[in-house]
Formats: sequence, structure tokens, C-alpha cells
Amino acid sequence: MRFLDWRDGQMRHGKVVAMRDTQVTLHEEGTRREWTLPYAAVEPPDPASPPATASARAAPPQSMPSRGDFRCGEKVSFDDSYLQPQVGVIVRINQRTATVDTGNGHSWRVPFHMLRQVFDIL
Repeated sequence: MRFLDWRDGQMRHGKVVAMRDTQVTLHEEGTRREWTLPYAAVEPPDPASPPATASARAAPPQSMPSRGDFRCGEKVSFDDSYLQPQVGVIVRINQRTATVDTGNGHSWRVPFHMLRQVFDIL
């Protein structure tokens, strides 16, 4: 089964361990971690496709952006707590977050893995 990792928004692979009325418990194959998720976060396997092979499970996850990927003055975007896209400029680089000024009087402290670089195309 594939399921959504809410921390980074990526789909992960796992096996069903337990099923309840509103939740399913999955065992993630790569990290051996157990997840209890609502059924909406789980994608059932396609009956026409063959089961995942060991080589597909061993593929490393894509690297997440880190502190070194961003600089002060760069234009970035992110989704706020209401899942609304926000665009702004990095005004400060902190240890774990970047301070982003959106230009409307608000500034946000955003973890680096939530930031996306914005490229202006003229």
C-alpha cells in the first residue's frame, strides 16, 4: 500500500498491520516505522500492477531542501497553516527556519523543507 507522509507530502510504501473503523495501521517498509492513519491517507494497490519489488523499496527518498539551499533576499513560496500559498522574500536565516516577509505586514518563520524557490520569468 502507498500512503501519504504528512511531514513532507511524499507517498511512502507500507504493509497493513491492523484495521479499525476509521484508521489503518501501516508498517513502513523502508524505515520500519508504524503509522496510524485515516483511510483517506492510504492509496489502495492497483490490482493490475505487480507487487512492489525490493529494488523499488530500496530507492532513497528525494532530498528535502535544507538551510544551505536558501539565501537572504531570495523569493520563496510556501503553504500556510490554512493551506493557502504565500509568496515572500527571505529576510533572515535561522538555525531551523527562515523568516519570510510576505509584504503585507506579516512575517512567517517557515521550516526549510516547506519552502519552494520562486523563479521570476520575464
